[in-house]
Amino acid sequence: MIGFLVAANVAVFGTLGVVWLVAHQVASSVSTLQAETLDLAEEPRLSEPRTFLLIGSDSRANVDELSTDFGTFEGERADVVILLQVLPGEGRLQILSLPRDLKVLWEGSVQKLNATFSLGGAAGIIETVQRETGIPIHHYLQVDFAGFAGIVDAAGGIRMTFPFPARDLKSGFEVSAGTHLLDGETALALARSRSYQELRGGDWVSIDADDIGRTARQQDLLLAMVTQIDRPSTIAGYGELLDALGRFVIIDNALDPDDIIQLAWELRSIDSDDFDSVTLPVDTSTEGGVSYVVERQPDANEVINAFLAGAPLVAPTSSIRVEVENGNGRAGAAAWMVGTLDALGYDVVSTVNSARTDYQITLVIARPTSLAAAAELVARLGYGHSTVGRTPAGADLVVIVGADAPLP
Repeated sequence: MIGFLVAANVAVFGTLGVVWLVAHQVASSVSTLQAETLDLAEEPRLSEPRTFLLIGSDSRANVDELSTDFGTFEGERADVVILLQVLPGEGRLQILSLPRDLKVLWEGSVQKLNATFSLGGAAGIIETVQRETGIPIHHYLQVDFAGFAGIVDAAGGIRMTFPFPARDLKSGFEVSAGTHLLDGETALALARSRSYQELRGGDWVSIDADDIGRTARQQDLLLAMVTQIDRPSTIAGYGELLDALGRFVIIDNALDPDDIIQLAWELRSIDSDDFDSVTLPVDTSTEGGVSYVVERQPDANEVINAFLAGAPLVAPTSSIRVEVENGNGRAGAAAWMVGTLDALGYDVVSTVNSARTDYQITLVIARPTSLAAAAELVARLGYGHSTVGRTPAGADLVVIVGADAPLP
């Protein structure tokens, strides 16, 4: 994906010959697997939708260059499992995350989805995902821990806003409240976080601290990186990016330069409005002392069918849910904002004091897929700034009231 977008950058600012050169460099820099050994679906025409299986491997083979301690587990498992569909004719992307603990069948026995990668490699998890979901997979991409960090660094980092100080003692993630440019190692620690906490009211509180919460954070990181990378400044780091791709990325060899050129052109103007992302609806289940997640029906089938049809993955809601935080220290600021949002038709689900009281500008924080809604709210308020960041479960937007709010 990052290779496509760098090529797309060149497509906007360069000539056709440069685009051709970039596409061949991207294709030749990465390691490849023989497509005929992977049981991939038949290659569609360039103008037709195609689906990639993106695997984030937990291999420790290259993490020695990172300071974070990821443990010394042998082998590798699929820590991240994402189906990514490109809709060339519409210039859209759809992302369907599959929880790694999803209960599946593997050669007649019950397994977790991520185990099929360690048991059968790329071919094993491709076969399992296609059989369990019915979604044809046309291409395969694999990135390991160190590779994700290297790609983030080569892309110039990922800018995200955190309403509260956040941490994960297990993954090593830690940030203060506010907007941060995450480097590769910090972004990786967030992507791996399953024990995510926020400092609220003086106490560290677990927020979406499970596998489902982690897949949402992984989606946020991926979408933030994709929407932020198409900047001319990323071209300057092109050599570093190619190095990261070449060292840590594996693709199937059916993805050739022609595909990259076509997809790069289709994605040249993509932004957050052109994304759909969702995690497969699941419930927890324990069998024989082993914890799994299982598809929640009929919700799971509805999501899969929408993905197959290229239809919206999330049903529209009648109102947008908002958490309001007092970020300027003035008594009654949050309550005043609640009244303002109520009058505008928003659904305020909670009010809290922010971790900081020095916000000069009101922030409207949204996940990448809700950034358009955040920008619309800023426009309706007539002040403030919209930004990509973390929102708690049950809220689409977080409004931090700053000193610019026209309080009575």
